[in-house]
Amino acid sequence: MIKKLYVLTVCLVAFSLLTAFKIETITDSKSYTLQPTDERNAQGTLPVSKDSLWATLLKTKVKMLNQGQSYTATFPDDVKKLDGQTVKVSGFILPLESTEKFKHFLLSKRTPTCFYCPPGEPNEIVEVFADKATEWDDGLVTYEGKFSITAKSDKGIFFTLINAKNVK
Repeated sequence: MIKKLYVLTVCLVAFSLLTAFKIETITDSKSYTLQPTDERNAQGTLPVSKDSLWATLLKTKVKMLNQGQSYTATFPDDVKKLDGQTVKVSGFILPLESTEKFKHFLLSKRTPTCFYCPPGEPNEIVEVFADKATEWDDGLVTYEGKFSITAKSDKGIFFTLINAKNVK
């Protein structure tokens, strides 16, 4: 289990470095994806969270800056209104710590398909800081906490759930 978590952590670091997201470049505004087409297609055959919050977050426009060294996001009003509010969101856990139990992880709209591939785009991921340590679960989970918009443009993470509780 520890070895799996270590491999997953390494992959997530690579994920933030490679940033295989569908993005728009500032220079030409063309949309494209760095994520392999086969990988994205495989994700389409697996479970996806139907939580309505994801539909709202998907309205956020993400752009690449400096050849992928940083990112910026434009938040629509309905996303801005969520900042500071308590929200509930269902998704799939991606641990960021190489321990059996962890409090810091990503929650993704999409099912991860491999340890080396990102699960989706920046507007399909929420960084979670849980109130209690949790174990990895490969199924759909729900967390509730204080939502915040964050400007972590160097990692492509724009949404955070703070003091999140696992809602069974």
